[in-house]
Amino acid sequence: MTAAVLSPSVSLAPQPTLAVAAGRVLALAGTVFGVSNLFQYGVQSGLLHLHPAVLGLSWPITVAVFLITLARLRRVGGDNGKRAAGWSRFGIAAMIGAALTLLAISFVRQDFTTMFWMTPVGIGLYAVAWTTAAVRARRGWMMAPALGALCAVGAAIAVLGTPQQYLVYALALFAFVLIPGAWLASGRKA
Repeated sequence: MTAAVLSPSVSLAPQPTLAVAAGRVLALAGTVFGVSNLFQYGVQSGLLHLHPAVLGLSWPITVAVFLITLARLRRVGGDNGKRAAGWSRFGIAAMIGAALTLLAISFVRQDFTTMFWMTPVGIGLYAVAWTTAAVRARRGWMMAPALGALCAVGAAIAVLGTPQQYLVYALALFAFVLIPGAWLASGRKA
């Protein structure tokens, strides 16, 4: 009996709730990808005096930072951390699927400006995710970031093909992913 109680394999730290674990993942995604889009805006707008070729490195680094940190959140989050990380992997797969679809369309059309549409599509996927979460969790407040993200889709379309689309994406990620994610991660009753 004493060995089971004092066993080092038994975690004494309380496991986060599913909402807290999901909030941590959302806050991570909003921060990492938001900063990356700000960087992309800075490079493409000329605000940062860097060659656009650095963007070929920034995205792999961004994804690596996200995935490494996600793995850590998964480990410390117990079963709920694993569930939230699984949903995040599903979201990443949806983003990759959308990007590959746009790439295929670009090849067929021989017009790679089609890839600009990844910004509104990416924001739109967050709108769908928040809507799904609102329905499943029966939390009306989750419709606010869903509607905000939907409005940001329109804003991104309005500036499609300009560096400002990355600024819109970054602001949408901060407002509709990072902030509500941080709220969930705080553990306050939602």
